[in-house]
Amino acid sequence: MSTLVTAELFARPGRGDDVAQLLLDILGESLKHEGCEDIRILRDQNDPDHVTGLTQWTEARNYTDYLAWRTERGFTATFEAMLTRPLVLHYYDELYQERGIAARNEQV
Repeated sequence: MSTLVTAELFARPGRGDDVAQLLLDILGESLKHEGCEDIRILRDQNDPDHVTGLTQWTEARNYTDYLAWRTERGFTATFEAMLTRPLVLHYYDELYQERGIAARNEQV
């Protein structure tokens, strides 16, 4: 079963664009990391300085290995300089997923 991970980043006021852009810049490398299945970068509609990465990994250890790899390369320190608080991580097991009618593009 895959592991879903959310990584919430709370940018300093006005730095949400910088945080989002850095995430997008490193996306190519991230997608090639062992166990990476899917990545989405999200931005809070009510707070542009709140950016979240929603990722899916083969196993939770794949994400922890990835984060350690990024930390070794200075990634974590670069982000921490732009944030008001530490990265907030959550690990989830997916219990159910189905596409709704609007996403199915069904023609009647």
